[in-house]
Amino acid sequence: MKSTFTLATAICLMGLLCSANAWAMTLQQAKDTRIVGEQTNGYLGLVIASPEAQQLVLTVNAKRKHYYQLIAERNNISLDKVATLAAQKAIEAAEPGHMIQTPQGIWIKK
Repeated sequence: MKSTFTLATAICLMGLLCSANAWAMTLQQAKDTRIVGEQTNGYLGLVIASPEAQQLVLTVNAKRKHYYQLIAERNNISLDKVATLAAQKAIEAAEPGHMIQTPQGIWIKK
């Protein structure tokens, strides 16, 4: 079971990186300016709403969900479990100054 979670975590990180690479500058700028942040559910969230940021969040989250689903199917675990593991890794990997969401749903600067 532990090896399944280790594999899922590794694949999750790959998915996060791949979804970020297509939008690297835009996503990085949005994170650097604290417009978006990492949520506790494994998806990107809007901190400050704007049409451009909302479109970015929708696009990135659709890609993340696709990767999470693939990982869940390959490892016979739930999509929610994969997303939760990805959230933990994304929040841990967030750069200082980027926004992260607390379990209470409050946005804070890491």
